[in-house]
Amino acid sequence: MAKFQNNYGYFTNDGREYVITRPDTPKPWVNVISNGEYGFVISQAGGGFSWSGHSNFNRLTRWHQDMVQDNWGKFLYLRDADSGHIWSPSFQPVKNPAADYECRHGIGYSVFTAQYQDIKSEWTLFAAENDPLEIWILHLTNTGNTQRRLQVYSYLEWCLGFAPDSHREFHKAFIETCYDDQHRLLTAEKRLWEVADEKGRHWNRDWPFIAFHAASDPVSSYDGDKEAFIGNYGDLRTPAAVSRGKSHNSEGKWGDAIGSLNVNLEIAPQQSHETVFVLGLSKMRVEALALLKKYLTPSAAHYELGQVRSSWSKRLSACHVETPDDAFDFMTNTWLKYQTISCRLWGRAAYYQQSGAYGFRDQLQDSLIFLPLDPSGTKKQILLHAAHQFKDGSVYHWWHPFTETGLHNNVSDNLLWLPFVITEYIKETGDYALLDEKIPFVDDSTPTPLWDHCRRALKRALKWRSKRGLPLIGDHDWNDGLNAVGNE
Repeated sequence: MAKFQNNYGYFTNDGREYVITRPDTPKPWVNVISNGEYGFVISQAGGGFSWSGHSNFNRLTRWHQDMVQDNWGKFLYLRDADSGHIWSPSFQPVKNPAADYECRHGIGYSVFTAQYQDIKSEWTLFAAENDPLEIWILHLTNTGNTQRRLQVYSYLEWCLGFAPDSHREFHKAFIETCYDDQHRLLTAEKRLWEVADEKGRHWNRDWPFIAFHAASDPVSSYDGDKEAFIGNYGDLRTPAAVSRGKSHNSEGKWGDAIGSLNVNLEIAPQQSHETVFVLGLSKMRVEALALLKKYLTPSAAHYELGQVRSSWSKRLSACHVETPDDAFDFMTNTWLKYQTISCRLWGRAAYYQQSGAYGFRDQLQDSLIFLPLDPSGTKKQILLHAAHQFKDGSVYHWWHPFTETGLHNNVSDNLLWLPFVITEYIKETGDYALLDEKIPFVDDSTPTPLWDHCRRALKRALKWRSKRGLPLIGDHDWNDGLNAVGNE
């Protein structure tokens, strides 16, 4: 039964999926999917990007923030080998008039379904529960009465590091792609990472990962270069390789690096076929091969999807409410929890802002979501943030993982979130021992009890008063609309 149906979609009866029935939503409606380390954003049209650890400093795939066109992403193409017709299982990039189009945003996954010329497609995307990769399951069904010869092409553009890579002509010179026929594997490496090391140096550093893209079926052709795949002055709607029915097998240096794998299928009438694609990264090639062995079969992919769904169900069900208001129940039991954890805490990214940083206030505030679910999640965040406080009680407004650099300023509310969240945690758990846990400061490596961290924050905040005893706002407070009002 459809709940809260509008012109664009509805919630399923249990509220655990939002089903979008037409792709032209007023703005992109996205799912931010993360396992705590690896993540990606996917819109109802198929736009989006992937990252690991940091959505800005360690972006895996390129993306351009265009809320009007929403035409940058990771795509699949389908081609009828006999007729030459081309379409895509998501709305982008071909934008074909498919029947029965749906995008189902679920808890930890998204699914695109469509029907086009007697081929029903179902494309499921999700992140592995504990590994740095995403898995795509493409399920194709021939609903007609004749044998169909189909060609499937994947497409993504490599970023490999800092995003956006606005000087693409410079950055692409450092990327090298390589195809491994034995493992049906396309890899990409980059000999530049514009993220500073511990000494502040950001030149002549290699990106310390290897990106990979692989398919479960035999690969008929592939491309690692954008011009080879799209064609000079071509476009993503009708790439030259897909129109021709064969990729160029391009790879190596100096090109505009992409990842595209082509598999050819034959599906009998009323029969189905599943192909699995994976996209991810690892520190070493041997690790990538181990991940392929673990996930690159339909049975393994479905098993992992079941694990992801089960884990999210367990994580969110620790606290459950039932009221006469279904909308309240859907938000409280599922979506507020899921989006706070997956998007705000783990991903720290979305379509409208891709920071990748930890906000001292933001993620402490967000971590309160764990109190009725698993208080250890709140405790973990408390300890992390306490280590980003200075010995005078001030804190980073935000800081970046990888570099541990941040903005140290005089925002009046940031430092107070530490004692506030600790108080809420103790009220919920009775864990007073937390106050005696010792954490160093940014500028003093001496382990110091958390209660002293709180004391220093409160003492500093109480000093911010005018001559008449009124509290000063400083650089700003929780209301970003008042930014810079108290700079002087």
